[in-house]
Amino acid sequence: MLIVDSDPLALAYHAHILSRHFCVDTAKNPVEALNRLRQNGPFSVVVSDLFLPSPDGRSFLSKVRRLCPDIVHIVLADDPSPETIMNVINNNTIFGFFCKSAPPTKIIRKIRAALELHRQQTSLPLPYSRDVLSLEERSFLNELTGSRPC
Repeated sequence: MLIVDSDPLALAYHAHILSRHFCVDTAKNPVEALNRLRQNGPFSVVVSDLFLPSPDGRSFLSKVRRLCPDIVHIVLADDPSPETIMNVINNNTIFGFFCKSAPPTKIIRKIRAALELHRQQTSLPLPYSRDVLSLEERSFLNELTGSRPC
């Protein structure tokens, strides 16, 4: 997975927490992230800050979608307004939206579900053999994707 955040403390925090559970690469800005996607990809999941510098987070979402149509996108933001959240969800294909201060366990669960969704969309095996989703998470994901239970 790729984590993109222009805030060095937030980037280091999320990379530290998430690298205990996933293979993580990081980028400090959208340009670096797009280069990593081209050079180090493919990635299954990208977790990015909504309020990135040029190009901004919304433009970055669109560029990632064009470059990597199968990637699953999760957005983080500092205290976003409800209007901001709705605009991003309605105008971009994202799988999750969290405040940067969200408990790591919630973000980890969402990333596991994102990895499973990516696996289902691409028919690729997960990079590990054990099931990463709880029964409740699997049921929720199946409802979202309209697929039959696994």
